[in-house]
Amino acid sequence: MFSNDHQNQSAQDMSGGLREIRIFADLSPQELALLASECCWRKFARGDIILSAGSGNDDVWLVVRGSVRLARTTGPDGRIAYSDIETGGQFGEMSLFGVDDAELTAIAHDDCILAVMAESLFVGLLGREESVSRALLCQYATLLRQRDAASVAASIAVPGATPTQRVYGELLALGETRMAIGNTEGGLLIAKMPRHRELADRLSTTEAVVAGAIAELVRLGIAKREYPGLFIADEKALESLCKSA
Repeated sequence: MFSNDHQNQSAQDMSGGLREIRIFADLSPQELALLASECCWRKFARGDIILSAGSGNDDVWLVVRGSVRLARTTGPDGRIAYSDIETGGQFGEMSLFGVDDAELTAIAHDDCILAVMAESLFVGLLGREESVSRALLCQYATLLRQRDAASVAASIAVPGATPTQRVYGELLALGETRMAIGNTEGGLLIAKMPRHRELADRLSTTEAVVAGAIAELVRLGIAKREYPGLFIADEKALESLCKSA
């Protein structure tokens, strides 16, 4: 943790850094400066443990710089689910909504700077700043959409599907028809592709498998890259690859 003098000075210097926090995008510079002065600023080196499971965290952690890897135990088999919080994201707030996050472990994925906000401060912010509440709801809606997509992908894939087939099923689940987004052209569009690492973690495979599967679709003409997204021109062909033995 910064010393008191350094901490106060850093809060002033880093108030602009809070602008990086996506749910704070519509806050005024004055409000950001006030929030910065009320946060505790922490520095971590890559690999440092930020939170340990069972530590009883009651704070909201804002990732001002770097990235943090979260690990949670899921299901009766004790499987670990990983997710990365990049610069501009936050974690630790789920307990405010009655979600038990006692088993959360957080590790610095890169050298990082975090602003730690007390629960009472964050609750007060949500109560008085509609833009923050709205941004948080939109964030959760996106996460639910991604989970739904993962469920659809699981239903598409045949039993015993290969890792490559799981990637194909996920792409089908993530795609939206062009017509649904205001374009009369056929096919499916993934407007913004998740990172290969994110897909690999989600599908319990490797980044190399994800990259190879997508490259093969492009080679076959089934898909084409439309950065930052991917256009699936032949949905039927992709379904066939997904289901083939």
